[in-house]
Amino acid sequence: MPPTDNHHGDRGPKPYFHGRKKIIDVFKAVLHANKPSKTGTTFLVHGAPGAGKTALLAELCKVAKRWKHARISLTALHDPVAMAQALGRAYAIDLKASVEAGIIYVKGGIVETVAGHATPIEILKCAATKHGLILVLDEAQRLSTFAEGSQEHVRVSDTLDLIHNGELEMPVMLLAGGLSTTLDAFASFGISRFTRQCKPTLGGLSPHDTKTVIRKFLHHEKVVPPPPKWINAVAEQTHGWPQHIISYASSLSNHLSGITPDMSDNGLGSVLQAGQEEQIAYYQDRFKGIFPSARRVMARLFAKKPTGTDMDPKWIIDGFSEAYPEEKATALFKRALEQGIIDVQIDGYCRIPIPSLRSFLIDTYGH
Repeated sequence: MPPTDNHHGDRGPKPYFHGRKKIIDVFKAVLHANKPSKTGTTFLVHGAPGAGKTALLAELCKVAKRWKHARISLTALHDPVAMAQALGRAYAIDLKASVEAGIIYVKGGIVETVAGHATPIEILKCAATKHGLILVLDEAQRLSTFAEGSQEHVRVSDTLDLIHNGELEMPVMLLAGGLSTTLDAFASFGISRFTRQCKPTLGGLSPHDTKTVIRKFLHHEKVVPPPPKWINAVAEQTHGWPQHIISYASSLSNHLSGITPDMSDNGLGSVLQAGQEEQIAYYQDRFKGIFPSARRVMARLFAKKPTGTDMDPKWIIDGFSEAYPEEKATALFKRALEQGIIDVQIDGYCRIPIPSLRSFLIDTYGH
C-alpha cells in the first residue's frame, strides 16, 4: 500500500490500499487468539522508509473489528497524562481514587495533570475493555532515544513489558511500525523475543498488486485508465516500492488528466521521466547528511555484490573500515540503516531494499 497521508503526500492511509494479505491474515489470527484469553502482545511492522508501514498500520486497525484503537506517542509510554489524552478521556476507578491519585479533570474529560502513584499502566487497566484495545505507535525506532537508566526509560520498560507479555488482564496490543533498527530499540527495553509472525518485514509489492494499486489510484482520481501497455511500463519502473508506485501513478494521473493527453510512446516517455525525477528526489533524501565521499565508499562496496544479495553486517562495516577508522565506519553503517539505504532482514543479514536504489547509488557515485 502506498504510504500517503494527504492527497499525494508521502505518509498515512489512502483509499487505494491493496496487498499485504498475508500480514493482514496473520494479524487477524493474533487478534483472535488474544481477545478470549484477555492477553496481548506486540505486533511490529518494520522496513525501510517508503515501504508503506504507516498505511499498513491504518489498514490493520480497520480490520480489527470492534477493537478500540488509539495512536500514541513515545511520551504516552511513560507519562500517564499523555496516555490518557491519547485514549480520548481521563480514566480513574472512581472520584475518590482520582483525588487520591492527584488526577485533575477539566471540561471535556481531558487530563490536565496527574500526580501521585498514577502510571500509564494504571490508565491502561482502566481504559481496556473485553473488546480489546490497540495502541498504535509509529516511528517506533525512536524508542532508542530514551537514555538507559533514566526514569523515563524505566517507566517505558515497565509499560512495554506488561503489554508485550499480556499481563494487563485485558486484551491490549501494541501495534508498532518502524525501521529495521526498531528490533534493537525494543531489545534495549528487554523486549527481544518476538514470534516470527509478529515482526513482519515490509518489502515491495508483487507485480500484480502494484498494477492493482495504480488502477485503484487512477479510479480514485477519476481518471480513465490507459492501455495495459502503459500500466505495465509504469509498474515495472516502481520495483513494487509503494513510495515509487505513488510517484509514478501521480505522474500518470496528471498526464491523463490533460485536455488532450499525448497517448503516443512519447507521452508515455514523459510520464516515466516525471516519475523518475520523483524517484531520484526520494533517493537523494535517503543520502541526505552523508558526504559524497562516503557515498562513493558505499557505491564501490555494494558494487561488489549482485542485486538482491544478502550481506553480512560485518562485511559491510569491514568494507567501510578500509576507508575510515572503525568508529566512523560503524557510524556510517548505522546511518545507512537509519535512512533506509540498507535494511536488516529477519535472519540478521542486510540487503539494499530497492533494486533501483542500488543502481542509482552505483551509477551516480561508483566512478
